[in-house]
Amino acid sequence: MIYIHLALAYLKKQRGRTIALVLGVALAVMLVFGTNVIFESQSRNQLANIYKMYGTYQGIFTNLNKDLTEKIKNDKDVSKSAVAANLGNLVTDNGISMILNSTDKDYIEMSGYTLIKGHLPNKQGEIVLESQALKEMGVKEKLGETINFKIKREYKDENGLNQIYMENKSFKLVGILDKPKQYYEGYYSLRGFTYFKEGENNVLPDNLITYEEIVKLKSNANLSGKLNQIRERYNIGRQDYEVNSQLIAALNDFSAQSTNAFTYQFNILIVITAILLIYNMFNISLIDMIKQIGMMRAIGSSKKQVRLIIGFQSLFILIIGLVLGLLMGIAFSYFGIKLYSFVSTNIDVSESSVYISMKNVWNAVKVGALTVIVSSIIPIWISGMISPIEAMRKSDRSGGKQRNRGYHKFIKKISGITGEMAYKNVWRNKWRTIIIVVSVAMAGYLFINDIAVVNKESLISAMSITITNMQDNDFKLSFGTNTEPYFTGYTNDDVKAISQIEGVKKVGTKVSMIGFLESDVNDLDNDFKKYNGISNTNKNVETTIEVKGYDDDQLQGFKKYIDKGYMSSLNNSSDKYPNAVVYNYYYDIFKHKLKGIRKDLKVGDIMTIRIPVIRNGKIAYEDKNIRVGALLKQEWIAKGDSTRGARMEIILPQKYLMTISGKSTYEQISVQSKPGKDTYVYNRINKILENKPFAEMESKLSYIETYKNFGTRKLKSDFLIVSPILLIAGMNVYNTLKTNLLIRTNEFSTLRAIGMTVKQLKSMIIKESIIYGLLSSIIAALIGGYRVYRFYKMLNEDYSHGFGATHLPQFKFPVIPILLYSAIVIVICILSSYVSAKKVEKLNIVEGLNITE
Repeated sequence: MIYIHLALAYLKKQRGRTIALVLGVALAVMLVFGTNVIFESQSRNQLANIYKMYGTYQGIFTNLNKDLTEKIKNDKDVSKSAVAANLGNLVTDNGISMILNSTDKDYIEMSGYTLIKGHLPNKQGEIVLESQALKEMGVKEKLGETINFKIKREYKDENGLNQIYMENKSFKLVGILDKPKQYYEGYYSLRGFTYFKEGENNVLPDNLITYEEIVKLKSNANLSGKLNQIRERYNIGRQDYEVNSQLIAALNDFSAQSTNAFTYQFNILIVITAILLIYNMFNISLIDMIKQIGMMRAIGSSKKQVRLIIGFQSLFILIIGLVLGLLMGIAFSYFGIKLYSFVSTNIDVSESSVYISMKNVWNAVKVGALTVIVSSIIPIWISGMISPIEAMRKSDRSGGKQRNRGYHKFIKKISGITGEMAYKNVWRNKWRTIIIVVSVAMAGYLFINDIAVVNKESLISAMSITITNMQDNDFKLSFGTNTEPYFTGYTNDDVKAISQIEGVKKVGTKVSMIGFLESDVNDLDNDFKKYNGISNTNKNVETTIEVKGYDDDQLQGFKKYIDKGYMSSLNNSSDKYPNAVVYNYYYDIFKHKLKGIRKDLKVGDIMTIRIPVIRNGKIAYEDKNIRVGALLKQEWIAKGDSTRGARMEIILPQKYLMTISGKSTYEQISVQSKPGKDTYVYNRINKILENKPFAEMESKLSYIETYKNFGTRKLKSDFLIVSPILLIAGMNVYNTLKTNLLIRTNEFSTLRAIGMTVKQLKSMIIKESIIYGLLSSIIAALIGGYRVYRFYKMLNEDYSHGFGATHLPQFKFPVIPILLYSAIVIVICILSSYVSAKKVEKLNIVEGLNITE
């Protein structure tokens, strides 16, 4: 009890230092606890919303036969699955398209649908549709209504050739499905469900029916990896497999929580900075207590008893800091949940309820305990090693004399005698100086990196394929996934109307369609065959391609992407085979690398493609022979108007493509606007699109703004991290300077006695703090600059090796961010010194001379 009393007495005597110690622990606990609470609360809210919107299944496999559905159902990694027949697509007269599946209650529930009206189909000709589909079709939600559709089904015939089945079919609406409103604000596919039974007269002939199976795995660990293993196990092609990406991202967020890279880095920064502060404060306290410790040792106190005093001080600081930190953390999480977003999906989690788990409380306790134990263990040990005689003579001087070196004269010349003295004072206790400098520099590398990288337009453009794919266009008009390209599109009248909008500089058109390339299996790259589940048993195979036609102006802009051959070859076909420009690469999403598709493809080769052709309101595939007139560079994927590596791309003359396919509309219109007219043009185009179902408009400006807003949010959140770290570091500087004044009172009084003015003393203290700031800035600049360099290096390696991109932004030393951070740090140090230096004004020379260090 005596030593507890002594510990409390010292804490009470050193009230300012005690407050700094408690605040250091409390801030560390608050930030770590609050951040983890925010992350868990947001991840829980996100996951609950994802389950409602996207269902509980984690992956889907398509184009299966009955045997494969049973194998997947009984797979060792599968917990639950549901199967539905793939019955093709429903297509309306105005081009709206939706997936048609057989009715299966488990499939519907696992997909996240809720039946809000009617019942599920229980006989042929009945159908249930989404409320959103009826809205887009302009049909009232009235049960019993008869709705006419075209049934479109793509399939492979007995020879392995792709064909299209299309017939008219009427259905009776018996039920309406719905999903949360937020689901329809993003990317989605419409679905309908009808009655199906094998052997009966269904909407499709039996030989055209395949199955799709959605699965939920037994474990949430490595979901994407395990789903891909199932795909490989049963030789399912990449195009016949898809993950529920939103759910998997939410599950990954939920399982990661405080272990994600951001919070881990954040926790490390906070803990290290707090440790440096508390360690320095305990060392300063030890210096202040050292003579009392010597007296206690002289009258018989043991090493253990002396250590108990600092040990009890640590315990009291830990308890008070933990309680205060947890309370502050709760308040921080309530406000921070609206400012931070730690989730990886686009779900709005700003209104999440705060969830406090014992796990996060325990983690905060561990952080606080670790901070105090690590920072106090050395002072506790040292306190017991002090002998009474050493303690009586101890002063705050370094072990050896400082030599006058050449640079001291330089420092004196540029900053005067007070500057030279300040520099020497800084290095009187090298270890303490290193601690202060490192603690102040801790936040610097994060600050410098973010300022140098975030919201930099050249980087935004280089990193965003969505922006680079826009080329020189400000807008791109297209249609969403819920449309059938042959029954919808932009007309020449639309092109004319857009061209006449004031502020429009140029309008381009594009025709595109999904077709197939006929190949000898031996002509395909082995990795490509494995990636798409292509067997060597069939000599001739068909692989998916995208066939496109552009107007002449756009083609001229693509000339820079030609690797071999000439873009002009498109218009110089001299015989029956039209020339084509070919992109012969695909992107392997598992190995993150571009790879070839057709082996040894060269200019002049003849290829056979199958494209969809419309005749009398029906679509069928027809063979066309083309000659390779030019090959595109790899970087087309990153900078061209590409499919982003989804499939081979073939560019043909636009007029020729429209003639042979029977198309009279365009899939895409690109628009360049005059400077300053972006908003006006955007609004005018929206007026033209408002009566076109699923018409979409991409905007380069909105993409850039989205990235900038994301960057701004990141900067704000990072500044909220940097600020407490700098606050802790500033407290470290302040307490060190204040302590130096206390333990060097005799020295300052001597200086005053021999003629140094109060102004000169203050100048010396301020210059001392500036030196701390400059040294901290140098360390932060070196670490931050290296981090920025690593980022640019990674960006160049990933985009050049992964996408074949060239002319990427190069590293430049982040001078402006470094100067900005240096200014902030020096201001903090000067403020700390100014507050501390006010003590000098009250210094009594006579009393000070009687104080021995």
